[in-house]
Amino acid sequence: MRKFTHSRWLLLGLLPLTTLAQAQTTDLNSVALPETNTWGSTPYALQITPYAWITGLSGESSPFKRAPSLDIEKSFSDVLHNLRAAAFLNTWARRDRYVLNSDLLYVNTRESEVVGGLPLVGAAQGTVDTRLFMATLQGGYRVYDSEQASLDALAGFSYWDIRTRAHLSTAGRTKHHEESFSWVDPMIGLRAFYRFTPELSTHAQIHLGGFDVGSRLSYQATLTLNYDLSKHFSLAAGYKVLDVNYRRAGHVFDTRMSGPVLGLSWRY
Repeated sequence: MRKFTHSRWLLLGLLPLTTLAQAQTTDLNSVALPETNTWGSTPYALQITPYAWITGLSGESSPFKRAPSLDIEKSFSDVLHNLRAAAFLNTWARRDRYVLNSDLLYVNTRESEVVGGLPLVGAAQGTVDTRLFMATLQGGYRVYDSEQASLDALAGFSYWDIRTRAHLSTAGRTKHHEESFSWVDPMIGLRAFYRFTPELSTHAQIHLGGFDVGSRLSYQATLTLNYDLSKHFSLAAGYKVLDVNYRRAGHVFDTRMSGPVLGLSWRY
């Protein structure tokens, strides 16, 4: 039997409910890119990093309460094909040994498909618009600091908001259905930095969150190699993994994202 795609299964799930269409929540989650200098002799520092995450998406999602939970398996090219808009921004600040980190993620996708041969209605055309917003705020303390290396202990929270709007056209009629859900995850983590040469450094970061307060559990890990282009600009390239398991009130967002990250930092 030919395997149905994610879009076709969701259309079939929504038709008996006289609501609409296919569902897929394409999430590219947030990734914190590193500082590229310890600034050991400076009492304060600020770094702003717009970045990109070249990630695929796998797992399970159900953005509509009355629709079935669906398996997702998408490569980066699949995600890019449906992408309408995306923005990623990380801000990091330090004063003495106190640190502050924030990360903003916005992704907007649209997926369309025509399914023929459906019972009673014949053909159906479905379009699903999905918007993901995530904001992370963490504060912390630098437990180790030298000219060559540093280690920060962090704690904070992440806010997630997922909105999905589906449009289903069958037999000359179009129906619309929209749902959204959001949650807050507490987070704890560590961030380590090590400088090899005046221009080259590495950064590792790991976070654990959720604890059944928002999601059941979430974790992320990032490793980057950084190169200073000048006093104020640097490049960061590496790899990022993000896993989140949210299941509440009929909504499911249990996904894993992983892939290369690339950022350009401005620091002061």
